Amino acid sequence: MRLKMVFQLKKPELDIEYRRAFLSLLKDSFQQASPEVYDKFYGGGTPMKPFTFGVFLPNPVFKDNTIYLKGTEITLNFSTCLTDLGIYFYNSLIRRKRHFQPYPLANGNEMSLARVNLQKEKPVKSSEAVFKTLSPFLVRLHHKEDNADEYLTKVNQLFVPQVQENVRVMVEELLARKERVEFMPVTLSEGIPIKHYGIFVDGTTGIFKLTGHPEVLDFVYKVGIGSRRSEGFGMLELV
Repeated sequence: MRLKMVFQLKKPELDIEYRRAFLSLLKDSFQQASPEVYDKFYGGGTPMKPFTFGVFLPNPVFKDNTIYLKGTEITLNFSTCLTDLGIYFYNSLIRRKRHFQPYPLANGNEMSLARVNLQKEKPVKSSEAVFKTLSPFLVRLHHKEDNADEYLTKVNQLFVPQVQENVRVMVEELLARKERVEFMPVTLSEGIPIKHYGIFVDGTTGIFKLTGHPEVLDFVYKVGIGSRRSEGFGMLELV
């Protein structure tokens, strides 16, 4: 299930860590719509989430810790493999819109929901699919010896195998299937430094191809790819 939400900002700017605000909105929406769903995903521990989202910003200009925009309209795209979860989020947003409840942002800014639409999905039916990123994806490699995370880019020789390993773990945990997916870069960025929760992580955008079982590729299309998908990374569009 895919949703497209258009928000109006009070001021045409956002904090550089704007993903945190949208994640907060998401969590608040789940809590209002279904405390059970909220507790399942955020009540304790760090369970893997079956959704992703991406934010489209009009002509962003980055200066220090602020993003200045050409207009006040921004778009939030949300995708999940669970229809019920999408409906909870949708209903909570509609309730907020009906009660004219703007969502507070940093520096005295706020955003109000203008409209929300259900988007048509493109089911994956073949063993190969080409995807384009709607938000940067993160390839995280965890080093157990010092409990540190490294975010890889395409110049690292471990990039491709780590993408495949991340997908394997996600599919096994969320889909309960043991499947191997082959990742092939088509046109990918060199790496984009992104400030997130006080640190900089390297993200990747562009186009790539996945090869595997059609049901698994369709699942990746719906829940995204890479690490920290539920924090605004890894959303995909089928090319």
